[in-house]
Amino acid sequence: MTMDTPATTWDATLGQLQLQVTRANFDTWLRDTVGLRHDHDGFVVGAPNDFAREWLSMRLQPMIARTLARVLGRKVDVTFEVLREAEAAPPALLDPAHETIPEQYRKRAAAPPVLNPLETFATFVVGDENRMAAAAAQRAVEEPGALNPLLIFAASGLGKTHLLNAIGHAAYERGRSVIYASAERFGNDYVRALSGGIEGFRGRYRGAELLLIDDVQFFEGKEKFQEEFFHAFNELQAAGRQIVVSTDRAPSHLRLSDGLRSRLQCGLVADMEAPGFETRLAILRAKAGRHALRLGDDVLATIAARGCPSVRELEGYLNRVIAYVPLVGGEVTPAAIERALSPLAPERDQQGASAEAVVEAVCARIGAQPRDLEGKSRSRNVTYARHLAMYVLKHDGHRSVAEIGRLFGHRDHSTVLGGIARIAAELGTRAETGADLAAVRAALARGAPAAVAARAG
Repeated sequence: MTMDTPATTWDATLGQLQLQVTRANFDTWLRDTVGLRHDHDGFVVGAPNDFAREWLSMRLQPMIARTLARVLGRKVDVTFEVLREAEAAPPALLDPAHETIPEQYRKRAAAPPVLNPLETFATFVVGDENRMAAAAAQRAVEEPGALNPLLIFAASGLGKTHLLNAIGHAAYERGRSVIYASAERFGNDYVRALSGGIEGFRGRYRGAELLLIDDVQFFEGKEKFQEEFFHAFNELQAAGRQIVVSTDRAPSHLRLSDGLRSRLQCGLVADMEAPGFETRLAILRAKAGRHALRLGDDVLATIAARGCPSVRELEGYLNRVIAYVPLVGGEVTPAAIERALSPLAPERDQQGASAEAVVEAVCARIGAQPRDLEGKSRSRNVTYARHLAMYVLKHDGHRSVAEIGRLFGHRDHSTVLGGIARIAAELGTRAETGADLAAVRAALARGAPAAVAARAG
C-alpha cells in the first residue's frame, strides 16, 4: 500500500481544525494549506503565500500543534513555509480567468469563482434526513421562481452550504447569472459600497437571475443589512428571479425584522436533520472513495456507528482513521479504529447515569433480567436488550468499547461494535427501536430507571 503520508496526515488534521475554527477562518487561512513533509520530530505545512504563512505561525500555531499531536499520537514541532508552484493545491474556489488551472479542474472552471468546485449535486449524498431539501434544491434550478424563496435550515455541518453551491453550479451551467455570497460577505460588500459604490452594489445583487445567500442568521441585529437585503429581495421576487437562502434555525426563530422574516417564510422552508446510520455510511463511502487507502464497509460501518452529529465531524473521523492506519502498519482493525477515534470522544459527564442504571432501565423496558445481559443467552429479547444497553453506554455514557465489553461478560471488541452498529442501523428502519431508546433515555433523565414503562407486548 502506498500513501502520501504528510498529505493524508494533514487532511486528517484539517478535518479536526475545521471543527475548531469559524468557517471564514478555515476558508481564509487553512483550506489551501498542504502537508509537505514530516519526520519524528517535525512537520512542515505549506501555505499559499507569505501573509498566510505569517498568520498561521503567529495566530494558529498552538492550536495546529495540539491538533496534529492528537492525529499523530505524539508531539511534533510545526513549521510553515510558502508553497512552490509545483506543490500548491488546486484552488478551492476556481477563478475562470486563471491561466494555470490544472487540466482535471478545467471543466468546473467555467463556474463563478466563488462556488466550491467540489460541492455539486453529484457529490451530495441524499438520505431520508435531507431528501426534501435536496429535491427542493433541484426544483429551484429546474423551475426558477416556483419555490420563491427557498429557505434551507439546519444545524452547522449538515450540508446547507453544499446545497447552495450545487444550485449555483447547476444554474450557471444552464446559462443563468448567479450571485452566491455568505450573509457576512453581503454585509461587508454593503459597508464598502457606502463609500461611493452603492449603485454598483445594488446592481450586482439585484440583477442576478439567481441569488444565493448563506447563513442569513448573520443579519440578526444588523438593521441596515436587513433593510438592504429586504429591498433586493423584493425586486428579485417581483421580477420572478429565484432566491435561495440558508440559516441555522427555522425562520420563525430568527431575530429579524417582521417584514424580512415574513418574506423568508412565504416560500418553501426545508429542513435538514442530522444523518442517521445509513446516511452516515453512504457519506463515508462517498468520501472514502477519494483516498488511496481503501476501507471496507465493515470499517466504515464502525465509524458510522459513532453517531456524529454533523457531516463535517464525520469527515474528520474518517480523515483521522486514514491518517492513523499507516502508523500501525496499515492494518485496519476494530481496535485500531477505536484507538484512532478515542481522543475525539467527548468528556464523560460525571453526573451521568451509572452502567448499572443503564442496564436496569433497558431491562425494565424490554422485559429482561440484568444478569441475562452479562451471560451467554442468545435469545432474541436478551440479545436486543444487551445491544441497546451497549448503544446507550457508548453514545450517552461515552464509555469505551473495551469497558463496555467488560461490563457484559468480557465480550470482545467486534461483538460490542456489532451490537452498537445493529441499534444504530435499526434507528433508521425500525420505529420500535427508536421508541425503546427514547423511553430508556427519559427514564435515566428522571433518575428512576426501574420505573420506566415496560414496552407493550
